[in-house]
Amino acid sequence: MAKDGKHVIHAGGIFPNPLIHREGSAAAVVLPGTVGYFDAGKFTASATGAESSILYVANMDYLRCKGVDDTIEAGELVVGIQPLQGLFLNVRAAAGTYTKGQPVAVANGQIKAASAGTPANGETPAVAGDVVFAYVEEDTALTAQAGDLVRVVFK
Repeated sequence: MAKDGKHVIHAGGIFPNPLIHREGSAAAVVLPGTVGYFDAGKFTASATGAESSILYVANMDYLRCKGVDDTIEAGELVVGIQPLQGLFLNVRAAAGTYTKGQPVAVANGQIKAASAGTPANGETPAVAGDVVFAYVEEDTALTAQAGDLVRVVFK
C-alpha cells in the first residue's frame, strides 16, 4: 500500500479519451510515477527535463497486479502517460515541501521545487536554468520524502 495514501498515477483532469500512451522496456529499474523518455524503445528516467524527447510518466502495471510502490524491473514493459494540458498525475518527487500552484522541474526522474522565472518569447518558462514541467496540485502544503508521490497538473 502507498505510504502517502496515493494509489494511482493518473489522477484525473480534462484530457482526451483515450490518453496518449507509449510502451517500451525499462532501461533500468523504475517506479511508477517516474518522469522519463523513450530512447530506442527503452524508458529512461529524465536527468533534467530538458531532453529533446517527449517526456512521459511511468504508469503502474495494473495488468500484472502491480501498484504504485512496486518496481518495474529493467527489461520489463513500461507504459508511459504523455502529460497533456489539464491532466493531473501523481509523480515521484525529491525531498522537500510542495505547495499548491508551485512550479516544479525534473531532476533524475523526479520533480523538484523551482523558483519563479521569466518565460522567453512565449516558450516554456525557464526557472533557474530548469524547464517548468508542471505545477503542484496538492490541497495543502506537503512535505515529501525522496520518492513520495505528489499530485501535479499540466498547464
